[in-house]
Amino acid sequence: MTDDDARCEANIRAWLIENIGGTITAFERLPRWRPSWQVTVERGAETLALHVRADRASGLGTWPLRREYEVLSLFEQNAIPVPHIYGWCPDPEAIVMAHMADTPFLGDVDGDPAVQRMVEEYAGYLAKVHALDIAPFVAAGLPAGKDAKAVALEYLLFAEGHYEPEEDGPDALLRFVTGWLRRHVPLHRDRNVVLIGDAPQFFHNGTRVTALYDLELAKLGDPIADLASIRVRDINEPISDVAAVLTRYVQASGSPIDWPVLTYYTVLLFIAVPMMTKATFRKVSPHPAYVEYLSWGMGATRAALKAIAEGEGFALDPAPAVAVVPPRDPHAWRDLILQSGALPTEGFFRQPPIQSLAFYLHRLAESGEAIAQAELDDARTILGLADGDPATLEARLDAFVEQAGPPSDGDLVRFFHRRQMRRLQCLRDYPGPIVTRGLAPLDHLFPDAYPRAG
Repeated sequence: MTDDDARCEANIRAWLIENIGGTITAFERLPRWRPSWQVTVERGAETLALHVRADRASGLGTWPLRREYEVLSLFEQNAIPVPHIYGWCPDPEAIVMAHMADTPFLGDVDGDPAVQRMVEEYAGYLAKVHALDIAPFVAAGLPAGKDAKAVALEYLLFAEGHYEPEEDGPDALLRFVTGWLRRHVPLHRDRNVVLIGDAPQFFHNGTRVTALYDLELAKLGDPIADLASIRVRDINEPISDVAAVLTRYVQASGSPIDWPVLTYYTVLLFIAVPMMTKATFRKVSPHPAYVEYLSWGMGATRAALKAIAEGEGFALDPAPAVAVVPPRDPHAWRDLILQSGALPTEGFFRQPPIQSLAFYLHRLAESGEAIAQAELDDARTILGLADGDPATLEARLDAFVEQAGPPSDGDLVRFFHRRQMRRLQCLRDYPGPIVTRGLAPLDHLFPDAYPRAG
């Protein structure tokens, strides 16, 4: 434990004694990406199980943690099920809440009908959240967009504030997708409601939802954005039937789905992921979960392109094959993978972070050159070049995208989608669903939602 860790824990203990009272009988740091502790307090004849949730490390955060505390408190006051809030610890900044012994929803890979019913129940709570009076949330510091353009672009501007092109260099794909978003702003919608921002996340007892949680992205905005967030989270924490969840929301809210707007927010929420995480690879070292974050960025980028294709009716090409060349000394790579997997790991990870890095670098050594050459050949075609310098390729693509108009959208979506599908093959050993899972189909319940691909 570092001196700073010890200071934080001493301050939390002091806050608990002053504000909760009683005797602390258990105090355990949890293996999570966010600093958090499980605490037991004996107070007379009462035993309190508490969860103390602090902020992410510098460079990995989103909005201030205080906003999440205010939203949780207001939800509790409005009978939206959340863990009971005991208070706010100022140093270190942390939310003190009841510990939930129930099960968190982390996806439903096995297609359990009971879990599907609870995700649909969550959609009913989402409709209740969207019906809340926004005035107390504005007073608590959540800004409301003053017009339709401000509502639609707020999160894009937030994501762009995290992206640093001057440090990371040009990124033609991000320029294309953010340009597409600015050309498709839904100017006919200016409604502000309270948004979860990253739905669905909840605890359950096996039969019903017991609490909503993880509200770090809560904000004000268009309710369709929360429906898009369900599609976004589904590709990494699978839901058996996303369309049924959206149907339940429509029934509970009485609001039909504006399909072009759902496409807009689906694209926006997906592309915000690489924009907000790209700089962490450069700024945070050692990174707590390098390949997990890489899978988010690469998988979300592919899904953003798929959402544009879905909404516009563009057909996409099959995933291109990538040549594999055994790297020098394959036995050393095998040994690195095995030994890194045997190291002790603390944290809530799909795969030991060091082993996931070893797998990724091994695949990059096998296929990196072939991927780079395929990208160069593909880019020369779209740029109309007989030859081209790989060192300036991205800058030339970036300049091309900046000048291209809507008639080039189909070709660019297909080009960038092929590129992402090649790159994702370097993550084929990683067990995150986002590496291979695409957008959930909706047409079995909403047959007229999207144009036919062509």
